[in-house]
Amino acid sequence: MDRGERGKNLPAGIDDGLDAMNDQRDGLMMSKPWVEGPQEPLSEAAAEAYVASTCFKTGPPTLLGLELEFVVKHDHDWSVLVDDQRVGKILDTLDALPAAGSLTLEPGGQVELSTRPSPDLSGLTGDACSDLAVIRGAFCAEGIELVGVGLDPVRSPRRILDHPRYVEMERCFDRWGDAGRTMMCSTAAVQVTVDAGTEAAGPDSFGARWELLHDVGPALVAAFANSPFRKGRPTGWKSSRQQSWLGFDPARTGPVHTCAGADPRQAYQRYALDADLMLIRGEGVSWRAPTGLTFRSWVRGAWRTLPGLRPPVVADLDYHLTTLFPPVRARGAVEVRYLDAQDGDDWRVPVAVVAALLDDAEAGDRARDAAAPVQGRWAAAAHDGLQDGALARAALGTLAAAHDGLRRIGAGQDVVAAVDAFLERYTSRGLSPADEQLRRSDVLQSQAC
Repeated sequence: MDRGERGKNLPAGIDDGLDAMNDQRDGLMMSKPWVEGPQEPLSEAAAEAYVASTCFKTGPPTLLGLELEFVVKHDHDWSVLVDDQRVGKILDTLDALPAAGSLTLEPGGQVELSTRPSPDLSGLTGDACSDLAVIRGAFCAEGIELVGVGLDPVRSPRRILDHPRYVEMERCFDRWGDAGRTMMCSTAAVQVTVDAGTEAAGPDSFGARWELLHDVGPALVAAFANSPFRKGRPTGWKSSRQQSWLGFDPARTGPVHTCAGADPRQAYQRYALDADLMLIRGEGVSWRAPTGLTFRSWVRGAWRTLPGLRPPVVADLDYHLTTLFPPVRARGAVEVRYLDAQDGDDWRVPVAVVAALLDDAEAGDRARDAAAPVQGRWAAAAHDGLQDGALARAALGTLAAAHDGLRRIGAGQDVVAAVDAFLERYTSRGLSPADEQLRRSDVLQSQAC
């Protein structure tokens, strides 16, 4: 999601992993001649051009990035609220991780590790494992556990960061009920960041990679569903994390719709400019934006008629892009956001699957065919998981294709073994991690608060 600095109430490090990958691509497009100067009012044409050009920084795909979010709990007891100050102090002691990852605190107290960009899957998982060993040790010494689960299964959402960004996010989310607050304060994910791809046609093109990540999305949501509980009770959804994302503002959280073979830049451009403003960054404590005002309306001149509203500049658009949360997000590099956090070191499995499908053309083609019957079934995937027969077949075909592709791309044996074990334990049996959680429901329900 969004991030604050270590143990502080400042969201200065938004999308660290994404920014690190983008830094290795072209420079910011603000220097292009068709973009107004930094302090000049932004026109609609320039806003459209900016989004289309900066959200897909193209070139040969060479890098992978990873963000791992965790829910924190006291050892063996979900009902106890973890002292946020203790968490902050732990983060402050971990400035120099062995693999140069960065740690940040989420609005509800979740902890997030962002790896440095890596040129291959083995390097990425190795870096994450090295950093996690140190992080887990530090938290364990304080009697706190980092739990890989898509949604805090027991405690109610509680915002702990008071920065104006999160105050305004919460206010906007609350207009849609409690789904947005749950998403912001109680969820955790495995987020994989990949290069957008090339301009040239073929499996490495940015259009083909974008389509593939969407085509297999529902199958992967179902396969890795890992959040069937909320407030100590089953929600009826295998991924209650995805339920919360689906529960508010579809213009901001729904998938970016593109037709097969269409240029996703135009679709993303429309998506971004037609989304409501969530906030307007300022110098004071209030970042409130007029309700119902889209960014497109702002650049078209709404600032001339709405009292107190200034004209938008390029920096406003850049920040607006950080308030969009589609399941696949483009901000130079491309971020896969639809995967629940996984137990233990099982986060390696969805990371390996995404990497194999993108890096091995045969695996990608097989997965696309396997997932074709369930394309677009995001809600069914989150609700039913692999209890839906079509989703079960699609997930098994997708993961099997990725498994075979891992060997062809030279993935490490430890990663291949992790995928083998996951397939045997869950997918081949028509199960997801959520089904195992449901079998342990008596423990969670006894700790509900």
